[in-house]
Amino acid sequence: NSQAETGDMTMAGTTVFMHAKKQQSLQEIHEKIHYIEGSEQISKTAQKINDVIIWTLVYEKYYFRVKGSASLSIVLTEYGQEQSACVISSGGGGGITNTSFGANRSYAKACVEVLEACGFRIVESDLDIHGKGCVQRFLD
Repeated sequence: NSQAETGDMTMAGTTVFMHAKKQQSLQEIHEKIHYIEGSEQISKTAQKINDVIIWTLVYEKYYFRVKGSASLSIVLTEYGQEQSACVISSGGGGGITNTSFGANRSYAKACVEVLEACGFRIVESDLDIHGKGCVQRFLD
């Protein structure tokens, strides 16, 4: 059993959707995300479906305050001069308080700041929809 299954750890997540008119290539954006302090790249995939380019980036960062790691997954999509980003960060907490202390939100915020510097703007985030998950909102 994993720690999450046994109740020794709680997981928390943050999702942010962003959009931009193309100002930089996906490669340039990736290079900037790649240098978020303390991040370690786990995976990078790129695919092209017709005229749509999709990059999936996965990172991990250790947070001393939670004695654990947070993950950061970014899906970058480009179609012509339009770009979008879906930023998903999750992190677990442990110890006596069994909390993540906002590590996932800190990690997502660092990525959002990089994307904003690349011309992206937030379309929707967990904070915008009053406690209802982004995915659930699109399924309603």
